[in-house]
Amino acid sequence: MVKRRAGGVVASALIVVLVLVPAIATAQAPTVFVSNYTVTPAVLIPGDEGTITVVLSSTVPAAAGSPVDIRVDPGTGETNRSPETPENAYIENALLVSEGIDVLTGSFQDIGEIGPGQSFPLTFRIRAPGEEGIYFPEVWVRVRDGAGVRYPIPVNVNSAYALAKKPALRVERTVPESVDPGSPFNVTLTLHNDGRASARDVAVNINVTSGAITPKNSENYYIPELEAGGAAVLNLTFDTDTNAPLGLTPIPVIVDYRSADMAAFRQAATIGVPIVGRAEIGLASIRTEPSRIVAGDPVDLTIRLENTGTADAESVRATVENLSLPGSKEAFLGTIEPGNDGPAVFTLQTDEAGVFDYTLIVQYTDDYGAHTTRQALQVVVAESNPFSVIAVAAAALIAVVAVAVLWYRRRKEE
Repeated sequence: MVKRRAGGVVASALIVVLVLVPAIATAQAPTVFVSNYTVTPAVLIPGDEGTITVVLSSTVPAAAGSPVDIRVDPGTGETNRSPETPENAYIENALLVSEGIDVLTGSFQDIGEIGPGQSFPLTFRIRAPGEEGIYFPEVWVRVRDGAGVRYPIPVNVNSAYALAKKPALRVERTVPESVDPGSPFNVTLTLHNDGRASARDVAVNINVTSGAITPKNSENYYIPELEAGGAAVLNLTFDTDTNAPLGLTPIPVIVDYRSADMAAFRQAATIGVPIVGRAEIGLASIRTEPSRIVAGDPVDLTIRLENTGTADAESVRATVENLSLPGSKEAFLGTIEPGNDGPAVFTLQTDEAGVFDYTLIVQYTDDYGAHTTRQALQVVVAESNPFSVIAVAAAALIAVVAVAVLWYRRRKEE
């Protein structure tokens, strides 16, 4: 943008270049960053033409395990998984802006999408001004729904001052697809030095702010030197609380480092941990009404189902199979929240006595998809007691006789 002259002014310009190293956007929406650039020729003669080629790279790594957004379709009960944010970044335009360098070709519109781990180059044609010096045209990139990019490119126009090489760290993280509350999980952080010089005194701080997640190893790491083009891998392990809130939990990562001239840099990143609960449906109790089933009696069979998991059990349906007794064999319970239970009621007709085996099938969905459980059960139907029937009939006959005798006596007295 502004031309810097020789001497102390050029030195200050070099510091500006070092300070303006772009940080990879930490917004949830994916974006891009300038991973490399080339000026051809490296030193331009005043009035000559040249090119600036920048390489735009996606901030989303190609490795699997990015956060997911999991939804259950209320109509079908099916589970849909999609990335928490769209993994493709749509680049609306890229411009080369300069007040000193003449930009001959410096505008690209509706470039399109860039996927995870992908990169592509853009080339701008420039003409050097008539005055010698070091110039800093800027590449401006606009990303739809994502953080924009402004990156200064140093251009040497016949200057005797060499441009200082600089490091540029990029943080790549691999996170599990989902984490159960109460379960440990691992995260891999890879630090890439995409710059042209070594990064020294690299300090990595894992700043866990959520009480639901605690680190099992160190929160601070030190790397004496990371060479240009090199990478360093950090393996992290965390614990989660059983009551950890469901959703995407962020863990901030701060990377501080220095260049050879001791200029300080800071790179910020975020580890998004998708905490996804799991429903667990079990048998809480079985009750019949009446409690003692006799052949010929209708009976209500009530089976209570309990959710002992950490997420809602949706579209809970209980079915009785292979039971020879006639009656209703299916019950829909809907949603059962963690720690709650619900009744599945079946109305049966006991036509005969005996021991009747059956299978209870429970179907439900949670954030991990559809589940089915099966459990073998039985119901016992006792035979009807003929002596009790005779006793009831005899009692009824005695009552009728007593009433008749009383009526006869009253008539006789009259």
